[in-house]
Amino acid sequence: MSGVETLPPPAAAGSASASGGRAGATAGGGSTSVAPQDCDGDEIAMPKRLVRLSFNQIASSLRPVFGDAFATDVLKTNQIPPPTQRTFPPLGDTSEGSTYIDAKWQSSEAIAEKAGNHVFDNFASVTGCAVATADCAQTFLTKHAEGAYRRPLIDREKTSLLQVYTEVVTAGGSVQQGVQAGVRAIYDSPQFLYRSELGADAKTGPLTPYELASQLSYFLTDGPPDAPLLAAAAADQLTTDAQIGAEVDRLLALPATKANLQDTVFASFGIARVLSVVIDGLPPEAFNSGVAASMFRESQLFIDNVLWNGGTVSDLATSRKSFINAKLAPLYGVPVPTSGLDADGFGPALLPDNRAGIITSAAFLTSRSRPDQPSVVGRGLSVNDAILCQQNPAFPDALAAQIKNVNMMQANLSEREKATYRASNAPCLGCHPSFDPYGLSLENFDVIGRFRSLDAEGRPIDASVTLPAVAGGKPAANAVELGQALADTGAFASCLGTKLITYALAETGVSGRSCASKGVANAFAASDHSFSALVRAVALSKALTQRSGG
Repeated sequence: MSGVETLPPPAAAGSASASGGRAGATAGGGSTSVAPQDCDGDEIAMPKRLVRLSFNQIASSLRPVFGDAFATDVLKTNQIPPPTQRTFPPLGDTSEGSTYIDAKWQSSEAIAEKAGNHVFDNFASVTGCAVATADCAQTFLTKHAEGAYRRPLIDREKTSLLQVYTEVVTAGGSVQQGVQAGVRAIYDSPQFLYRSELGADAKTGPLTPYELASQLSYFLTDGPPDAPLLAAAAADQLTTDAQIGAEVDRLLALPATKANLQDTVFASFGIARVLSVVIDGLPPEAFNSGVAASMFRESQLFIDNVLWNGGTVSDLATSRKSFINAKLAPLYGVPVPTSGLDADGFGPALLPDNRAGIITSAAFLTSRSRPDQPSVVGRGLSVNDAILCQQNPAFPDALAAQIKNVNMMQANLSEREKATYRASNAPCLGCHPSFDPYGLSLENFDVIGRFRSLDAEGRPIDASVTLPAVAGGKPAANAVELGQALADTGAFASCLGTKLITYALAETGVSGRSCASKGVANAFAASDHSFSALVRAVALSKALTQRSGG
């Protein structure tokens, strides 16, 4: 790749971890172990590997050096969705992929070429070389590569990089052209495009300090390690839970970390789809693009308030405190806020006592609706997946005609009657009882999330259900009791922890039954139940700090 050494480097030179200095039994959630029979697999969720940076992470890595406009152009050119639309895992998105195919490699090469051209066009300001000398140019390339690789270079990498520069100049190129080629080689290299998770040797154990610094940083900020984190890695001070925890706490105070994690939680609920949902049969003033955007923004403000202003993770499932504007007040049946308004007209409001957290938010409910009616099945599947981390069954294509006929025969039945049929008749009964109850408990909300007591045909709505075992297995009279059950059983927090692990691991997800998830859930259960505590439990877990041997 453009002449730069392509083999993954050994453990960071000069670090105590190069000789196994970090004790795997000490760091990485050693006190949160779970009995094998309680879960599936191992708390160490992944083998040793190389992990591709997402395009968003590439842009974030380039932003400090080349500026906002450069990074934004990278995202736009590669059609990368905004962070609020992340997938879990991120590299599972069709715009990403965990390996480089030709199209992705062409995109990566174009980014590297653009970086080289930028340095050539802005040579003095970027390199700091007032006079274009070989010494200054080579010093710049070495330091620039260390920043791009997120660790010190080893000797063979430095030799390989400077060879690129030397060959260009020897062939008659200018110093500027040599640096241009060197910069392009840096951003074409696997050391930039991938994170290594190889540890100090082939045995099961901890990541090296620099590997852990990158793992923590890309998890928490979706960007490269900052100077203090790299300094901690250089000093071998990412060895114990206390040392790692101190860096996590420091990073959690940064605006970039809060913004990244807030977007990640938002994306985990699939709320962004409210911006593209089609609703028919309502007056334009009841639902339009402006109302959809307001729903979207309300959920952002709600999540932000719970995560960072003294709430607990359970508040995401139970809180009635939200932030609304004049477009949403009629929908919720509350007065328009008049104080504490932000620049967009959103202010604090206490929603009616028939609401409970994110699952009864207008955005969540509307985003799961059909064009002409709310969907018990759609909402049930969404709670099952986005809120409880259960795998939804694939639609049985072979039964499509049979399902269509049943739906036609049941056209005049209530949603309760339809669900009763599905729970009692094959082949529906094999799957629907695991998610239909969630949708039924949300039946009191219409196609755009307005509360109602009667359905579209004027029939009284009965939202009482017996919850599936994963949500406690107990009766719930309505959506409020559903939200409380999700909080009380720990199912909501456990799923959010699973989503965070899956996000951090980038290319491979973990299930709620995995020992990685159970380990995080156990650590969180012993905490103050804040979102910061959940993030800390994930960051300290063996799923993030260690890799299995091979």
